[in-house]
Amino acid sequence: MYLKTVTIKNFRSLKDITIDLDDKNTVLIGENNAGKTSFMDAIRIALTRTNGRYSFEDYDYYMDVNIMSPKDSEGIAIILVFQEREAEEWDGYIIDSLGEVIQYIENDSERASIILKVSSVYNPATDAFESKGAFLNNKFEEIGGRAQGKLSDFYKLTQVFYLQALRNIKDTFSSRSPLWGRFLKKANIPQEKLKELQESMELLNKDIISSDENLTKLVSALEEVQKVLDFQGDDLVAINALPVKSWELLSKAQLVLSNANHVSLPLEKHGQGTQSVTTILLFKAYIDILLQKLNNENSEALLMIEEPEAHLHPQAIRAVEKVLEELECQKIVTTHSPYFLQNCDLLKLRLFKKENGATKVIRITNEVRIPLPNVSEAIRKVTGIYANVFELCEDKSELIIREPLQENKIINSIKGCCQVDGIEDYIAKTQYIFSQKELYDLNVYVQRTRGELLFARKWILYEGQTEDVIIQYCAELLGYNLEQYGISGIYYRSNGSAGAFVKLAKVLGIDWVLLGDRDKQGENTKRELKKCGYTEEELQKKVYLTNEKDIESELIKDGFLADYETIVSNQIDADTVNLKSEGKIEKYQEKIIETVQEEKVENAYKLVDRWKERNMQKEEVPSFIRSFIERVCKNE
Repeated sequence: MYLKTVTIKNFRSLKDITIDLDDKNTVLIGENNAGKTSFMDAIRIALTRTNGRYSFEDYDYYMDVNIMSPKDSEGIAIILVFQEREAEEWDGYIIDSLGEVIQYIENDSERASIILKVSSVYNPATDAFESKGAFLNNKFEEIGGRAQGKLSDFYKLTQVFYLQALRNIKDTFSSRSPLWGRFLKKANIPQEKLKELQESMELLNKDIISSDENLTKLVSALEEVQKVLDFQGDDLVAINALPVKSWELLSKAQLVLSNANHVSLPLEKHGQGTQSVTTILLFKAYIDILLQKLNNENSEALLMIEEPEAHLHPQAIRAVEKVLEELECQKIVTTHSPYFLQNCDLLKLRLFKKENGATKVIRITNEVRIPLPNVSEAIRKVTGIYANVFELCEDKSELIIREPLQENKIINSIKGCCQVDGIEDYIAKTQYIFSQKELYDLNVYVQRTRGELLFARKWILYEGQTEDVIIQYCAELLGYNLEQYGISGIYYRSNGSAGAFVKLAKVLGIDWVLLGDRDKQGENTKRELKKCGYTEEELQKKVYLTNEKDIESELIKDGFLADYETIVSNQIDADTVNLKSEGKIEKYQEKIIETVQEEKVENAYKLVDRWKERNMQKEEVPSFIRSFIERVCKNE
């Protein structure tokens, strides 16, 4: 079974969220303190009982300016929906042992589900917080009768493991740990071999002690105990230089790795990156070797791991991502690493964002599903005509839309044959569908090379690198550090299209602005953005075009001709010089701009170096650039 859906209410910053999980890997991203750890803690608490109790603490209850105390909270509710990966997967032990707990949810009647609700609320009558777990039916109501007595059987089937970002290697590899400790306890040495080992250890121990004169004398001195206390027999005292019982010896076992010089060192003496990777591999070994032996052949592990990239170099991070991908269990992973994201499926990402103190979760989608009251001939006909856009699942009475609906003919056709409440909303949602081509583009232009963009609060879209170089420097002069504002720059002309980035920003809730040239390309870009669902009025606030035809012309108008002349002085020919001496200033400026634009990016860096060389002051920042930066940073 796998954890399909998680609903959490009133747990820390998670006021009310519902998240669908993938059956293998779900990756949580977002800024620090956005709610990712709280999400995993809620699952851990709901799936871990100690003596029949759930370990909620006072600060686990959602509070805000209106809810000042945990006692005033509406109470925590965590609803977990487990489901079969394939129909009839649970036939046998799970069905037999859990019986009436098994449910079939509407619109997914083929695969069986188990719905668990864990709640905690303050009871004024007892002046205590009362927590309990209960199974729900397919209407999400508590099941009566004997079903609730099967909680213990259920928990044996759902083994949850949580590897936090701050992993203590001594705890992980101690004899009491749920992973390493279980390997040691599971050791089953044959009796004959055990006796042989026991005798060998006793002989080795005696040999060690007898080899040292002082230790031998110490044993003799301590044997005087029989003169004080009533001890009888020979060899009353012995010093155990090593454990002489096999189980004591195993409890002292430690993992040792050899370094490049073939020196064997305990794991705790190696670097944090080595320790982190070894912990993950220990869990993999536990899944492969012991999980079902220790619990039940139907048991399945749920691994939640924070920041597996911790302390690792980029290539190792990508290698760890591959190891996690291959683990035969469901994983929920948090990461802040663009390197970890490089090979992830974008559809498996969940972006956590905080708004007004509460967390919301966003995902990228490649489809919209519409439940149908019935499947008519009209629907069959329309979906047949537009088979590249629609998929009809008659067995589930469901229509799947895989492309944004923009053509009026297609929209009118689907409206006419789908008698569904809220059809307009479904059509609107299709604007956020990413086609396969768009997903490929995002993989190339965002994931593979600019994964950090997914963690930004705002994007500035530039036509090219020139604008980014100049804006960054001018922002610093004005006292704005764009990184501290969570702002990232994107060169959209050389990385796909502005429309793809803007659509992604809209889906992920990332604010954006665009700086373009006032030319034909700039106007084409505005038209492209309108297709992403923006009105002309909205674009007026988000798209900034230079007053002149391009950024170089803008700077020359603002008095930076001399700086450009300096950086391209070796490239100015006699004809260009003559234009200036003849008073043909406009033509002269055009020639200078042409020369600068032959090496646009290189000359942008040279321009910034020139500004630094002559100690340019913030008062000199061009008015257009100043206005743009202030609006971006002040959200005006």
